Amino acid sequence: MSTQTQSSPLVRTVLHMSPALSVAALVAAQKRNLNVREWLDRAVADACEKGEQSTGTALLPWNEASASLFCTVASNAPEALHGRWRLLYEHVRCDSALWDYPTCTVGEVEDGATDTSPRINVDRLRAAWPRLVAAAFCC
Repeated sequence: MSTQTQSSPLVRTVLHMSPALSVAALVAAQKRNLNVREWLDRAVADACEKGEQSTGTALLPWNEASASLFCTVASNAPEALHGRWRLLYEHVRCDSALWDYPTCTVGEVEDGATDTSPRINVDRLRAAWPRLVAAAFCC
C-alpha cells in the first residue's frame, strides 16, 4: 500500500522564441542589469499593467507604491491580506533573502529594549516585486 501526498499541480509555461528574439531578450535584459527571467517577469507585469490600465477596471499591484504599502501591511498585520495578496505574502514569507533578521545581544533581548522580529527589507522587496507579483497575479 502506497501513500501519495496531495500537492498542487505545477504549471509550466513554454515560450518558444526564435534565435533573433532570444538575442533581443538577452540584450534587453543585460541593458537593465537583469537576468532573462527577471526581465521576462517585468515584461509580463508591464504588459498586464498596460492591458488593465486601458480598461480602467482594476487597481494594479505593479507599482512601487503598492510595494511599499504591501511591505507595511505584511510586516505589521499579515492576517489582513486575503486572496492573491495572501498568496503574494506567502511567496515573500518563503524567500529568506527578502527579510532582515535583527542581531541583538542577550542583554538587549532580556531588557526588552529591541524588537527582535524579522522585517521585510523594502529595497530587496522592490527589486523582486515584478517577479513576486507575476507569480501571484499572473497565474
